[in-house]
Amino acid sequence: MRYEHKRREKHCVFGALGESTFVHDFAERFNSTTFKGFLLKLISLFKYVVVVMDHARYHTSREMQEFYTESKNSLHVEYFPSYSPELNPAEIPWRETKRWLSRVCWNNKEELREQLEFAFEQDFVKVRIYDYLRN
Repeated sequence: MRYEHKRREKHCVFGALGESTFVHDFAERFNSTTFKGFLLKLISLFKYVVVVMDHARYHTSREMQEFYTESKNSLHVEYFPSYSPELNPAEIPWRETKRWLSRVCWNNKEELREQLEFAFEQDFVKVRIYDYLRN
């Protein structure tokens, strides 16, 4: 089966690892507004969130810096060193999801989203974060 993926048919997905959970959210694009919405989702789920992330522009924008300051009672932000994806345990679910997707078929953007949703419920995306951090 051949599927011609078009650039506009991409899915933007935010993801976060908890102790034994993988929380995700779909967005139309990656920007400060959608990222802020994802962080608000995390805060509503967990009340207090420690986020360790890379230096993506939408993570470090002025708008986000103001949000971090306003949310200091429910959010703590740390950054990974530049160019160090091997330190980010959230890269494991992304890598495994891409590997899994390479073995399944979908015909359109909606089916791709369904496959992603299914993959995010599988055990391979649930990295035991504290075990990872001890290694």
